[in-house]
Amino acid sequence: MAGAAAMTAMQVMRVTGDMIALARRHTLEVAAVLLSGLGGALYPPAWLLGVVLVLASRVWDRRDKWTAVAGPLGLVVAGTVLVLVIGGPHATLGSYAFEAWLGAGRLSRIAALLGAGYLLWRLRRGRRTPHLPPWNIPHRLG
Repeated sequence: MAGAAAMTAMQVMRVTGDMIALARRHTLEVAAVLLSGLGGALYPPAWLLGVVLVLASRVWDRRDKWTAVAGPLGLVVAGTVLVLVIGGPHATLGSYAFEAWLGAGRLSRIAALLGAGYLLWRLRRGRRTPHLPPWNIPHRLG
């Protein structure tokens, strides 16, 4: 048991050191992840501040930014529609609006965490290598 606890403590220290080094190298990006993820989960309007920082970053490319911003928005819209469909019929329009409001609120918190998790994953992996267009790919003969 003592060996397993020591191994786990070593792993926690290594991961903590890696996260501190990442935060020192990419301060803006870590702030964007924290604001868009944790801020969006605790207080959803804080997600908008995180989005501004995401868009200001030069580390993530357009595909990463699009996935982290439009992905959660699409998930909230589709999930809210699904909540309304599964929820069944209601007597008034106000009850539909209330159910949509509750569903969107809960889904937005989950989607904010998913978007921030994706950005953190992309930040740890580093920049993508640019793809060459088909006419610039070197071909080997023979």
